[in-house]
Amino acid sequence: MTNGKSSKEKSTEIEEKSSTELVASTAFEEDAGSGLENITSEDLSVPRLKILQALSPEVNSRDGKYIKESAAGDITNTVTKETVKGEEGCEVIPVTYKRMFLEWQPRDSGGGLVAQHTDPDILKSTTKGDKNQDMLENGNYIQTSATHYALVVVGDSFQQVMIPMAGTQLKKSRAWNSIMASAKLKSASGSVFTPPAYSHKYRLTTVPESNDLGNWFGWSIEMIGVLGNEEMFLYEAAKQFAKSINFESSFGKSDEEVIPF
Repeated sequence: MTNGKSSKEKSTEIEEKSSTELVASTAFEEDAGSGLENITSEDLSVPRLKILQALSPEVNSRDGKYIKESAAGDITNTVTKETVKGEEGCEVIPVTYKRMFLEWQPRDSGGGLVAQHTDPDILKSTTKGDKNQDMLENGNYIQTSATHYALVVVGDSFQQVMIPMAGTQLKKSRAWNSIMASAKLKSASGSVFTPPAYSHKYRLTTVPESNDLGNWFGWSIEMIGVLGNEEMFLYEAAKQFAKSINFESSFGKSDEEVIPF
């Protein structure tokens, strides 16, 4: 079957579509940032890459946060709600890193984030609770979060995200940091140097994990390699993102991860 259009007509339609897309792209570039002039870091929510667990509301079809066809082990963007299968994973470019100490109110007392601490001395004011949490005298607890900021590469575009790693995932964070710190390149003069964290791409997938306390999904991190010349726009984007991050206001009031152990 045919649609009755000649090759010339089809060619004309393709050319017109291409021309329209080019005009739109040019207009968007000319007006880049318009309408966003008054937005500051305090007006933004940095999306998180989150591993869905068996008890995550996103996998419960009767919960308001349910994401259709999602399952434990999937990776989701907490703002866009885009979700990928854990075994497929996503490509990311690390931007910067900060160890945070998040003060949470227990859920049975109302829950929610109370404060974001950057000084590890806060742990000196804690004692171990029944669930091995670092408890403060006021009844709140401190969650140590190894927080990675990154770009998720999606085709020719990207998304700014943060990737908090706590509990059993702290060792994954240390391993990732070690990989980044050990990467070396040779300069034009022949000397060896440590390149910026955002000079390389990585693939993040999820894997099932367990211990005596239960089962969950954790991160698996694999280096893909150094960025190519055609990807330098991603390098510049990562560099700019690093300059704009406000560590003290990265987490929202209800951003607690469902990290089993």
